[in-house]
Amino acid sequence: MAHPIQFIFDEMRKYPRRFRRSEKDTFLNWAEHFLNECGYETKRQEKSGRLLKTKNLETSSTVQPEVIIMAHYDTPTIIPFWIEPLVRIFGHTRQLYLAAAIVVILLTFDFLPGTIIAIISWILYLSLLLLFVPNPRNFNDNSSGVIGLLYLAKQIGSNKAFKDKVKFVLVDNEELFLTGSDVLKDKWQAEKFPFQKAKIISLDCIGWGELPVIIRNGGSAELSEELLQIFQKERKDSQIIDMGWVPLNDNYVFREEGAVLLAYMNPTIVWKGGYYIKNIHSPLDVKTDLNKVKWMTDLVSHYVTQRR
Repeated sequence: MAHPIQFIFDEMRKYPRRFRRSEKDTFLNWAEHFLNECGYETKRQEKSGRLLKTKNLETSSTVQPEVIIMAHYDTPTIIPFWIEPLVRIFGHTRQLYLAAAIVVILLTFDFLPGTIIAIISWILYLSLLLLFVPNPRNFNDNSSGVIGLLYLAKQIGSNKAFKDKVKFVLVDNEELFLTGSDVLKDKWQAEKFPFQKAKIISLDCIGWGELPVIIRNGGSAELSEELLQIFQKERKDSQIIDMGWVPLNDNYVFREEGAVLLAYMNPTIVWKGGYYIKNIHSPLDVKTDLNKVKWMTDLVSHYVTQRR
């Protein structure tokens, strides 16, 4: 029999794109069945807006959960090819500089004279239409995070002492302004669900990259410091990045609760000190290293089961 993480990976390959509503529903049907077979009761949350319909899937909690594990399951559109080199220079952790560089390049080619320059300018602007095209391959962003979450659910679901202490949530529309996590937080607040007391961990892009990183956005540093101690016992290069008020993932919505994002990132080239995730939002997002996923999720499992 295949190892559980390999089985989950093989199943996830059947749902490479989860952008349109029908694609998301097909995936959610499978994911909900998987969680039910792991022994969890589940519930879906649906909310329709003027432009977006959001569907989140969560395991039901009979007691106050000590830990909430999240991963967004939706997939992105394509970022134009010429932006990837800028990402590798500035990094996803320097979003303001990255955005400024993109604007400067567009304006530079827009105002310089010459026929060839004008053609290049049109190519750059037309390439922005790719932002409306669903990315066909999404092995790392965020299939790897979903694989990690389901693998953890399988592990912890078999441990009766900890099963009720952990809630698992698959979040929609992270790629569209963190809409799914905003809807989730509003729901929990309306229900008076005590999520504020839980340790909230988001898994995203944990299948590829050089360095294990723990990203927080202000708030309490307790969870990030606890995880760093565990990570650095095996990887001394693990580190915390505080993104402050700059959003990168669903953990931003729960920043006041000290929520963290776990990911692998590469150091930026040329301008050192930043970090980027290679080839996400690109048809070249074709790698998921299950050893990396397993290493990180095994440490999260250790964190959960060793809590007092």
